[in-house]
Amino acid sequence: MISQFLLSHEEIIEEKYTLVNEILSATNYYEALGVSDDSTCNEIRKAYIKKSRICHPDKFVPPYSKATQSFQLLSTAYKTLVQPSSKYQYDMTYKSSLTSYYSPTENAVDIFEQVIRQLYSEMIEGEFQTLRTVIHAMNETNKIFYISDDVLVIAEVGFLRIRDMVLTSQKYYQSIQFELLRLYELQEEIRSLSYFDVWRRIKLSITVAKVLFQIPLKINRAIQREDQFAGKHENGGLLGPQIEYELQNAVNIFKLEESYASDLYDTL
Repeated sequence: MISQFLLSHEEIIEEKYTLVNEILSATNYYEALGVSDDSTCNEIRKAYIKKSRICHPDKFVPPYSKATQSFQLLSTAYKTLVQPSSKYQYDMTYKSSLTSYYSPTENAVDIFEQVIRQLYSEMIEGEFQTLRTVIHAMNETNKIFYISDDVLVIAEVGFLRIRDMVLTSQKYYQSIQFELLRLYELQEEIRSLSYFDVWRRIKLSITVAKVLFQIPLKINRAIQREDQFAGKHENGGLLGPQIEYELQNAVNIFKLEESYASDLYDTL
């Protein structure tokens, strides 16, 4: 089991470095992103999110300069191709030459955070009702791990507190950027599933619920660290001890449900 884990970990590391080299060896923006020249804006964004999540400089310890270069290149490619006017200009003038057009004047981190903010607005707004449906279905299929309506009410209060703060400030996006990207990929995978692939859909829905509940916890912990650094005596963050406890308890239940669903799916 340990050897399998190490092999898997080594494969993940190798995949990161391979992807970085592939991006930097691309001859044009389409090749860098892995899309065709007739791809839609959504397909371009999807490709950008998938690759940038893997080659983000924060994913490399120790720091790897080529990862920063590939991340910058991906961001510039995305910014160019997702906008019709700049895409048209690129297609007309620079499509055959990557190096002559590549001008990283805009911060790659800023582009990345713009996408993160857009994802947050799209996925969190109105998402809690979908989450309620998933949890109620989960409670019906498995009586061992149960999340009550009272916990859902408490969790919703926590979501609203965090959502309102995040939507009006750019401060905490970095704390949740990888959770949002993971959430986006999960939702895309669910949309691609066959209607008859019920158990896979259930498993992914539970994972979506888990990641959604982790988002306010991550932001709250970032606030707690700030309060601690500022020397504040009360360190409950924005959520407060009760809401934080209930959210963490729900995340633990989702993890158990996720494992239960995986085992069930593997036996089918």
